[in-house]
Amino acid sequence: MAMLERSLDLRSRNQKLIVSNLANLDTPNYKAFKMLVDEQMGRESGGESPMAIKTTRQGHIVPGRTRVETTKVERVENNPYSIRGDGNTVELEQEMSNLAENTLMYNTATRLVANKFNLLKSVIKGGS
Repeated sequence: MAMLERSLDLRSRNQKLIVSNLANLDTPNYKAFKMLVDEQMGRESGGESPMAIKTTRQGHIVPGRTRVETTKVERVENNPYSIRGDGNTVELEQEMSNLAENTLMYNTATRLVANKFNLLKSVIKGGS
C-alpha cells in the first residue's frame, strides 16, 4: 500500500508539472520540466518487486534501501526534436503523450488501491 500511495502522490505531482509545461507552450525561452517518476519508483523499491523480502522481526537482515522523499525533476534545456526558434523546449505532442501515460498509470494505481480495499472489506465481512 505504501508504494501505491507513493505512486499516486508522484503521478499527481507529475500531472501538475505536465500541465504547467502545456500552459507555457507559447512562452518564449521557457524550458520544459520532466519528472522522472519511473526512476524514482524503481529507486524507492530498490528495483525489486512489491513482493520483495521485508523485515518482520528484530534481528532480520535489513534490506539495503532507503526512501528518497524528493523526486528528481529535470529541466529540458535542449530539445533535439524542436524546430522552434523562440528557445521554448515544450513540444505539444510529447507533453500530450506524457499526460496520457501519466493518466493511465494514475488510474491503474487507483484501481489497485480500490481492489485492495474491496478485498479487505470482503475479509472483514467474512468472505461473503
